[in-house]
Amino acid sequence: MLNSYRLDSPKLDWSAEGAPISSEFDDVYFDQESGLEETRYVFLKHNRLLERWSTMEQRHFVIAETGFGTGLNFLCAWQSFIEHAPDDRQLHFISVEKFPMSKDALRSALKMWPSLQTYSDELIAVYPELCQGLHRIQLAQGRIQLTLWFGEAEDGFATLDADVDAWFLDGFAPSKNPEMWSDKLFHHIHRLSHQDTTFATFTAAGIVRRGLQKVGFEVNKVKGFGQKREMAIGQLPHSIPLPERMSQGQAWFNVRPTMPSNITKVLVVGSGLAGANTAYALAEQGVKVIVWEQDSQVANGASGNPQGMLYPKLASQDTPVNRFYLSAFLHATRHYQQLDQKKAFWGDCGLTQIPKNDQEKQRFKKLLDGKLYPESVLQASKDRNDSLYLPLSGWVAPNPLCQTLLDHPNITVQLNTHLEELVAVSEKTKRDRGERWIAKNRQDHETFSHVVVCTANDTNKIAAIPPTPAYSIRGQVANMTLPKAQQSCLQTTQSDDALKLDKVLCEFGYVSPPLNNKVHFGSTYDLNDQDQTVRLEGHERNIKILESLLNLPSHTFNPEDCEGRVSFRCAVPDYTPIIGPIQSPQVHRERYGQLSRNAKWQCNEIAEEASQLYLNIGHGSRGLVSTPISGQYLASLILGTPSPLEQKVSHILHPSRFLIRELKRSK
Repeated sequence: MLNSYRLDSPKLDWSAEGAPISSEFDDVYFDQESGLEETRYVFLKHNRLLERWSTMEQRHFVIAETGFGTGLNFLCAWQSFIEHAPDDRQLHFISVEKFPMSKDALRSALKMWPSLQTYSDELIAVYPELCQGLHRIQLAQGRIQLTLWFGEAEDGFATLDADVDAWFLDGFAPSKNPEMWSDKLFHHIHRLSHQDTTFATFTAAGIVRRGLQKVGFEVNKVKGFGQKREMAIGQLPHSIPLPERMSQGQAWFNVRPTMPSNITKVLVVGSGLAGANTAYALAEQGVKVIVWEQDSQVANGASGNPQGMLYPKLASQDTPVNRFYLSAFLHATRHYQQLDQKKAFWGDCGLTQIPKNDQEKQRFKKLLDGKLYPESVLQASKDRNDSLYLPLSGWVAPNPLCQTLLDHPNITVQLNTHLEELVAVSEKTKRDRGERWIAKNRQDHETFSHVVVCTANDTNKIAAIPPTPAYSIRGQVANMTLPKAQQSCLQTTQSDDALKLDKVLCEFGYVSPPLNNKVHFGSTYDLNDQDQTVRLEGHERNIKILESLLNLPSHTFNPEDCEGRVSFRCAVPDYTPIIGPIQSPQVHRERYGQLSRNAKWQCNEIAEEASQLYLNIGHGSRGLVSTPISGQYLASLILGTPSPLEQKVSHILHPSRFLIRELKRSK
């Protein structure tokens, strides 16, 4: 368990020409005379990348790197891939960095390479916060996917779920940084490689060559770059199947098919936040997606509220659930920034979290005193005593967001189309065309290779999906246009300090800055209540929330001035979404029953092939945070590309987790 997600910045010196030098490791980040030529010679040439890219037949290519540094290797690979690979292919680049540079340091270092400026400017614009964990970045309109792990290299590769085609074994010289080149690191390099995966490294040091040979790589020495006498290259002659490599003793959470599946077209059922983000993530990587929406317009359920908040509810300790929401939150802020250049549905105004009571005041104090998060992510509020402030947060208008996501040339939306039945097709058809599912609606039926169900509270009505523990929670939101006499209430509080409603405020509920001259606030939280009508009693409760948030006297606002909307959150008992492949409960009980006798039992034997039927539900009140990365995650499973989530995180999202818990608790 981590004590902090904060990261140390590298200790840098700078040459007269502006090249960065690590003062800690007494080593250069790149050769300031010929850094580009060295990258092209060591990593591109000796992994045979230009040849492999110009003739590649697979949909994507995966490079993994030890040591991101200034990103020079990545930018060089990006440029060469665009120049040599077919236009409909994608590059996935994975890199780890224990001491990531700040944006300013990165910008200064990359000024030395004007030929890469177009690429470096795009990277720097969406470069992630310096926060421990995995960060997924989309570049070149989705054609380039960068996955960065900030933290120890060994930890990053241990948590990774990927199938690597070529390795860039870079970083500071082994003589200056021997701790990185551990046996565990080499084990994970092997685990993440397949037959004929290649590697190249600038060094010929024995610690690197022996480590790679020990895990099965063929290693050769060749002429080094420039004045360097030798460097090492090689490849892996054989490997074990992918699911077994990825399971790491927990085969019941398998998410990968044994062999890459043939993707014809994908059905996404539901057009709310989960469905729209899933469809978009697939479409951005060239997949044809059909979206079935049972309503007459998109995002008309819980995703149809006029304005929502980006609130991750970060915890005071490191857990897999907290890692998911932290990673999802940082990803969502980048996602909305890239998607909404015109500020049509995303307001990055920040969010203040006000404590509900003394107990929560103490929790907030513990959160700040523990310094778990970088200040760029979480800090003390300057406006409200005892409150938290999330500077990266803000508000989102969900419906125009979903419209934007679905307005993609690879996506076809079919409204008024209700999924009546899902039927698995015959084995013969699977082999011939890769189609797995027949989806039936009231008018017709269609065949798909993959199906992603994003139907929230309607999911348990689909017979092909085992029952889930998800349940609905009624929420009524409110909005009103304030008369001019009352608008001043938003400018001042009972204190002398001016308080403008220029950021999202949260306490028992929330209020967002005005949108289209209306203030949106709420929401009620009604269990065991299926009433779809907007009630005056709900407006009265929401008005109390608003007055509390703004620190105003009771009855400042009139409930009868409110308009409202009712929707139903899809919640899960463990407060974590259900995202991943559907697997057979019967097969799991039969094959993994030993868990009921030994909860610590480990197994790498995959009980069944992945079904290519997936769930993406249960986002509750935090769908604006969690659905962008959930779409990316499901796209990675369908396409066989690197996951944007840590493996431990994918386990706590897995649809089979409830059954596994049941087995472990039974006798």
